[in-house]
Amino acid sequence: MGVVCREIIREDENFYILRINCTSDLSKKLIDLGIKWVYKGDQNLLWDALITDLVIYNNLKENLPFVPFIHDEKLGTGDYRLIPFYKDPGRYTLTEDYAGKLTGAVYINQDISYGLLYGVPIEPSEYNDLNFKLLWLAKDWGKFRDIIKRDDNFSKSLADFGFSLDYENYSVFTGSGIMANKETLTSYFQRNPKAEIYYLFSKSIGWYGIVPRYPEEISLSSIYFDDELLRYLKTLFILGLRGTLKQVKNREERKGILKRARKIYNWAKEILEEQNVSIADFQIRLAEKIIKDISEDYNFNFQRTSDILKIASYEDLKNKSFYYFFDLLLKYPIIFSNAYNSALNKARLPLKRVVMRENTLQLPYFLEIFNFQGNRKVLIRCNLEIINQDKPYIRLSSPHCKSFVLVSKENLDSAETFLKTLYDSGKFPYGFALIGKAGPFMAEMRKHPRVLAVPEEGSKYAPMVDYFLGELNSYLKSIPDSHLIRVRLNLLDNLDKMDLDIQVPKFIEIYLGKKVINSKEFSKIWRNKVEQVSKFLEIIKGLELGEYFHLASFILYEKGYSVDLGRSIKLVKKLESKGYDGIFKNFTFPESFLLMLYNLSNERKEVIKRIKEKKLEAPRELFELRDFIEYKILFLFGVLIRSLLIFKKSLHYLNYRPYSIILYLISPEFIKHLIRNSELYLERVEFKT
Repeated sequence: MGVVCREIIREDENFYILRINCTSDLSKKLIDLGIKWVYKGDQNLLWDALITDLVIYNNLKENLPFVPFIHDEKLGTGDYRLIPFYKDPGRYTLTEDYAGKLTGAVYINQDISYGLLYGVPIEPSEYNDLNFKLLWLAKDWGKFRDIIKRDDNFSKSLADFGFSLDYENYSVFTGSGIMANKETLTSYFQRNPKAEIYYLFSKSIGWYGIVPRYPEEISLSSIYFDDELLRYLKTLFILGLRGTLKQVKNREERKGILKRARKIYNWAKEILEEQNVSIADFQIRLAEKIIKDISEDYNFNFQRTSDILKIASYEDLKNKSFYYFFDLLLKYPIIFSNAYNSALNKARLPLKRVVMRENTLQLPYFLEIFNFQGNRKVLIRCNLEIINQDKPYIRLSSPHCKSFVLVSKENLDSAETFLKTLYDSGKFPYGFALIGKAGPFMAEMRKHPRVLAVPEEGSKYAPMVDYFLGELNSYLKSIPDSHLIRVRLNLLDNLDKMDLDIQVPKFIEIYLGKKVINSKEFSKIWRNKVEQVSKFLEIIKGLELGEYFHLASFILYEKGYSVDLGRSIKLVKKLESKGYDGIFKNFTFPESFLLMLYNLSNERKEVIKRIKEKKLEAPRELFELRDFIEYKILFLFGVLIRSLLIFKKSLHYLNYRPYSIILYLISPEFIKHLIRNSELYLERVEFKT
């Protein structure tokens, strides 16, 4: 799919984002714009990062400095509600990604996919956008759960969507690997049934990561391998390899996959034979070995965020130029806070807002303090507060950072004064790095004359930064130019360049109509299938709870299961006003879903008829039976909606963000093809005032 030469892709009252096609000559376009450095950072180099880095490098042709780096982030965020339920000791756990605060907000940075094809998590807000409320299912799940799980026919109607309530045989029904952290989650769900609904309806499929069990503020550069971490790393790799072998059905290609898997195993073994290897060290060295095996022509070095921003001398203080937005924060704290908080609201991101109370400012930045434990280099992460009173001072604190205060001789109203106060304190003999949290960090790295590169569908913070810059400029009128490079790998569009027979996971099989499909056919039809699913979702968007029972009648009517629409005709007219054109007639529904919907709809009609006949004498049991039947119908539609959302969202995501390590296992030659044929474009912020 080509990128339009110039088009507006996002705007509000303060700005618009102009997309500029630059696939043909990236270097010339950047030089013409006065760009001097190209940065590209990732927490996991073995995800799409490795390939997108090669795309950038290949397109720059050494005409501009390229700085790929591993972002010194945390290992991830575990579900801390599970802490009382772990039955074995340990620091880490294997998890899938399940989204939103209601599920514990799991976030994974060191991860892998179960083969080439994986399903992304679905936020509860995405159901809300359709007006389907997960609370409809969560509030009574504790009451109905055991009965539903014992209903084999109902479970089958769910399983045919790849939605399994059988955790012991999870992989059989999903075709996408095991249920991670099964025993712990099962114990927790016994205590909190509502959480199980949010887990089931938001979780990823075939997407695994390692997270700490307990809260940790430790960067990847400071997490060193031990037996436990190595065991989990092996588990991740085995899951990725097993999934790849399961999905690729061609015998010769499977031989190649195993050959390259042995290479990765031997490289990993070689790297880890050394003492004191951190996750960041391992990522960089393994990525470099894979790159060299793909081609000797690629020659660049990965850096680390903390090293790029490190201040260990007066020269660093004078020469580092990454503190423009931090300087604005100190000079204009109220303006900065309002702009930042407004941007988070517009981007609908559930991140901590900046609050200023009684001259105390909690900063959306943290300090990485360089230190040593024995012969290991460690980074100690500290949260920051500024108190501007009679004696301005900086407070540093975190679970891993000894709390202390630094008094400033001057008002802390500039980045220069702040950094000089830190440096002159003598508290940081090995240096420190001031790093912005997601939004401020990205804003700084893409400030002219720098540009930041990200994959298409990468960084959910990019729109927030656009809003942030627009809000700042509406107050200050002098915000510098800001650009992003977007890289489109177009994996699925390019699958026709391979000849693979692919066994797809259940969530894809439903709407492709095939369990095994050739890569050439997959490439040809996937966009059309996503378009059909998107159209279906648009038609049912906005339905109220009671309308789903009429939707059941209409679908059954269109599929030939009934001949009378009855009172559902009102809904039909509503859908027709939204553009309904008969999509339900030819849409792919599992037969078990339609049969279950048919039986439940008839049962509901019969129960309602009996209630009406008995009127005030109708026993409570009839109302309870009606409620249970209606719950099951809503549950069926919830599972249908989940399958539609995960199909649509995941295929778009997969097209742009495949796992580099999985593609390396399948075909290094295909990676070269992607590098040559990927698309690039610029996003440029244009202010309206």
